[in-house]
Amino acid sequence: MRARPRVLIVEDNSDIRRLYAIGLNRHGYEVKLAANGAEALERIVDEKPDVVLLDWLMPLMDGSELLDRLQGSASIPVIVISGQPEPSELDPRIRVWLTKPVSIDDLLTHISRQAESN
Repeated sequence: MRARPRVLIVEDNSDIRRLYAIGLNRHGYEVKLAANGAEALERIVDEKPDVVLLDWLMPLMDGSELLDRLQGSASIPVIVISGQPEPSELDPRIRVWLTKPVSIDDLLTHISRQAESN
């Protein structure tokens, strides 16, 4: 892992994306952004993030489809951040499911755990 963990934020809401990016940058994370799953696929290949923060419901390509497209890729920890409640059966590719609103402190805790365990 890099000295500065790289986090990819995949979120269609630009305000939320910006808020998370500012908070994580202030805590020393290198942040990359994607507005949808299609952009995220490119960023994952190009940027090789340590952790992905993934909004579940997005236009163009949602979180589920993105995970399907990543099948066979290196195991990148995925933290879902959604307005939807956590499903009764969590997809095994998802490390953590957080329900919005999510504080920067909660994000920091979960990202740190996932970056260290990978």
